[in-house]
Amino acid sequence: MKEPQQLKLEAIEALISARNVDDLSIREIMDDILDDEQMAAFLPDSLCQIDPRTGDVIVYNSSRATRLHTTAATPPVDTRDEQCPICAAKSTGVIDLQPLSEGFTFINKNLYPILHPVENLQDDARGVPLYPDPFHHGRSSYGMHLLQWTSSIHDRDWHNMPLADCLICFDRLAALEHKLLSDSEGFMPASDRVLQKLPHRAGEADMASGPKTFGYVSIIKNFGHAAGASMSHGHQQIGFSNIMPQRYFNNFSFMQRNGQTFSEYMLRENPQRLMVRDFGHAVLIVPYFMKRPYNMLVLVKDHHKQYLHQLSPDERRDMVQAMVAAIQAIITIMPQLGKAPAYNINVNNGPGAGVYLELLASTQLTGGFEHIGLWVCQASPYDVADQLRQVVNTSVD
Repeated sequence: MKEPQQLKLEAIEALISARNVDDLSIREIMDDILDDEQMAAFLPDSLCQIDPRTGDVIVYNSSRATRLHTTAATPPVDTRDEQCPICAAKSTGVIDLQPLSEGFTFINKNLYPILHPVENLQDDARGVPLYPDPFHHGRSSYGMHLLQWTSSIHDRDWHNMPLADCLICFDRLAALEHKLLSDSEGFMPASDRVLQKLPHRAGEADMASGPKTFGYVSIIKNFGHAAGASMSHGHQQIGFSNIMPQRYFNNFSFMQRNGQTFSEYMLRENPQRLMVRDFGHAVLIVPYFMKRPYNMLVLVKDHHKQYLHQLSPDERRDMVQAMVAAIQAIITIMPQLGKAPAYNINVNNGPGAGVYLELLASTQLTGGFEHIGLWVCQASPYDVADQLRQVVNTSVD
């Protein structure tokens, strides 16, 4: 049998700063990024603009248009990619590496970052996530942009790895999330302060009484060319920023308005017919407001948890099982629609979030109506839920 295409550990030994991110301080991670000479030509503009109509945050890095795989067609994930820079050990420095049953998973710096550390913060940028910009010159945006490679083996990803390996990958994301949020005082604005304004219901846990956090950690995944993946080697992206992404602000605002997290609301209000499967501590559902066919949510039943690192081992296991089942279903169903598998995953965390996952399948193009906020979906949520139940229950059972 031909050996699978993969990155060999010995090929990147010299690039490993640490095998466990907890062994590094935030200052050491920052210095590792600031001292990386190969990143110097690809740095972001370190400013953001905000669409005053929607609150959408826009950051800029023109060099990302020069990435090899941005303009080239992305090969299917089940084939070899002779141009894969990761398998060729063309990597930036590694800050976390853990062995899997085969190969290893690791976290490194994005060569084309959307966020970058700054040495000297202005006072107005340090104290608040977004300070006023009356002349529209752009607000300061800074932080880190990291990548987690699910496996050193090119065609391995969440959908075709053993559960134990998936849990290792998930645990490393949770460890990184915790490191960034808890150890960045003086570098990032306090992100837990917004919780002080939330209403508190008698008899319920006070979300504002948890540990202090600094900055905002965004974890996303693009899989497949139609979903914006510029490389076929499976990976997740981690953004650590002083700015709160709009979806996180929406989650916080939802809790301000309703006195409950979005997860709590969905667990109670989403019709039972749209339940795909109950995994124990987490559920996989089709939202009643499904915008695109086969979009799904993974909700943790303890809706007071705000971050991945706050989840218990059992909660992490069930969340990962639900996520993997959803991914496998998308990869099974999309070829039946005549489409190459493609999806996005967004981890919704942060102040007032009630941590949950969004899985967004690239099953239908976005048109003009959608751009004005009128979404036209070409499938019924109930029909989609029926099909997903059949696929998921067959694969899980």
